Amino acid sequence: MTSYSPIVAAAIAVVSLGGCAPANQTAAHGDPIIATSNTGVIRTYEGPTSGVTTVNAPTPATLAALNSAYADLGIEVKLWNPQTGEVGNKNFTKMYRLAGKPLSDYVGCGMITTGQAADSYRVTMSLVSRVTPTASGSKIDTQLTAYAEDIGSSKGTLACMTLGNLEGRLHDLAIKHLGG
Repeated sequence: MTSYSPIVAAAIAVVSLGGCAPANQTAAHGDPIIATSNTGVIRTYEGPTSGVTTVNAPTPATLAALNSAYADLGIEVKLWNPQTGEVGNKNFTKMYRLAGKPLSDYVGCGMITTGQAADSYRVTMSLVSRVTPTASGSKIDTQLTAYAEDIGSSKGTLACMTLGNLEGRLHDLAIKHLGG
């Protein structure tokens, strides 16, 4: 059996316990909580999701502002239903970039040998906003779903998760169109 001096044993204990020390920072309510895995980045939130925004504007004006915001992002509006308050596109594809940014800024589809799958694969998305009236205006709830596929192979598709950035950017543009 190997014998260690008390100083070496103490040093080993300190190093071993250092990994158990609590973090100095805690996430504030609503701050993003980010977890990684070998298949990509998953982002969740404590509190309201980034896909929900409340504005001081009536539903028809909010729908019109969203329609313009979709155009600003280069997403063709194929779903327009003022009766249900829905606007968006349930099936569009992009490769590499969307609205001047890499697709990986908006969706996490995992890593491949060359980097983020979203930046190399064809990404098929559904981006739909639903506007509902509130006492002081309207609530916008935007949902993004996506999957990626390598068009150079027949490996199938990869599920993608939203990072919340596209929904937030869409809402910011809609608020801008509302004059806010």
